[in-house]
Amino acid sequence: MKRFTSKKQCMFIIVIFNLVLLLFYSISIIFKNESRISPEKFPVSHAFINSVYYYPTSKSLGKNALAFTMALDQYSHSMKNHKFTVLGYNSTHSTESIATSQTEGIRICRYVTLMARTNTVDNLEKIKIESNGVSVEIPFKIARYTAPKPVIICISPQFAAEQWQMFLMHVHVANRFGGHLHIYLTSIIESYFKLMKEYERQGYITLDYWLRMKFSDPKTPYIEPNENVEWRHQAGAQTDCLLQYKEAAEYIAFFDMDDILFPKEYPIYLEEFNSVLAAHPGTNYLFYGRREHEFVKASTLSDFSFTDLVKSLRSSQTIKNGKVVVRPDAYNSTWIHNSQHVSFDTSVKVKSPSLVHVQLPVDKNGKRNHSRDLWKIEFGSLNETIREEDVRAIEEDINRMKNSTVISTLALLLPNSDFYLPIVFKCYFDAFYKAAFVARTGVPRCPNADICDLPQREDYKCIHSDAQYISGPDMRPVTYHFSTSTFWSKDIGCYQ
Repeated sequence: MKRFTSKKQCMFIIVIFNLVLLLFYSISIIFKNESRISPEKFPVSHAFINSVYYYPTSKSLGKNALAFTMALDQYSHSMKNHKFTVLGYNSTHSTESIATSQTEGIRICRYVTLMARTNTVDNLEKIKIESNGVSVEIPFKIARYTAPKPVIICISPQFAAEQWQMFLMHVHVANRFGGHLHIYLTSIIESYFKLMKEYERQGYITLDYWLRMKFSDPKTPYIEPNENVEWRHQAGAQTDCLLQYKEAAEYIAFFDMDDILFPKEYPIYLEEFNSVLAAHPGTNYLFYGRREHEFVKASTLSDFSFTDLVKSLRSSQTIKNGKVVVRPDAYNSTWIHNSQHVSFDTSVKVKSPSLVHVQLPVDKNGKRNHSRDLWKIEFGSLNETIREEDVRAIEEDINRMKNSTVISTLALLLPNSDFYLPIVFKCYFDAFYKAAFVARTGVPRCPNADICDLPQREDYKCIHSDAQYISGPDMRPVTYHFSTSTFWSKDIGCYQ
């Protein structure tokens, strides 16, 4: 046998061996990632039920209506016009009915938002979903029939939330114009959470849980749902909010925390919305574009001034895809921007005002968040109407809250600089915005940033939504998973 005797020959063999190992490792990673987003079909579509609402009466859903919100695998089995059997029970009777459904979302995401509806027995006490002789009991809630205000603003799920300045801006603007914020939380800095809880106690907002989807005992293969649903299942949260307030609110808006609406012609939202729709007979929802803005934000609550914030606002010419305000009896589900089941012919595209979109602020010391420069957006003078009397009233309201004992104590604990915002924005930019709006090459995969690396902090701990997770029995074609007993946890961290 010929032997390799030189050092160069030995080194060459070692390098080649290491390259082969690296190649095999890379291939394994590729296959691992591919399996996570694989279009492979499984015998079962797994579904996570977010909520079920019962309506003894409903203007649009009928008597003894049930409405389900869930995310489910649309690749293993087609979910278009999916139907399933619902068993409803009261103390003396039971009824079997067929739930019909509609989906909201895009095809390239494996998990899609589904809203289903049916009608059942009077005085409902228990419901089950049945398929091929197998059933599972599902918890439900009675829908709201009263609302804190006639206009409910559903805020999309917050995670690693730290931007308390945006919250103060939004909550006081909404309160001034007759809106009530319903805010979904996945994770949030603890001091910021306590600030929100005080605002909830004072009646400004309602806080709600937005859970990570977990299958506690799946029994059959599945693809991980949180990485394969559009933007943290945001459409599911907005549909949940719609179904909660369907019979209670006159209007429901679906905004992000950084989407601020200042009415232009009337003193309150309700009058403005009524006027716009009255001027366009046959319409039932309003579509507002989002104009990009920058503002200078205070680093501490004691320095926070709404007057100064408004003075610092600068507008761009960039108007992004908008958000809607709807009459709830005309909507049964919604996507991130609008429902895919309600005709644009019944909408009014409001040309002015636009939503004031304040996604990436400037620090008071002049430091710019470098993530904002990825957009290459230029800003000029303010191009939206904000009335001076409203600014004064909002400032007074903020000062009243700032001077309370609880909030003045919390003020010392709130974060004074951005940590998660640039990390999250860069991840979102790489995952979606760069391809969609900068390179304009289209969206290569499900818009989702669940794989973002969010480092944890020792100085600012997070509160996270949690629950008891339950898996139903093996059912075909859909197996159902859900949660009960939601609670706020300090043990999970600042994750999506």
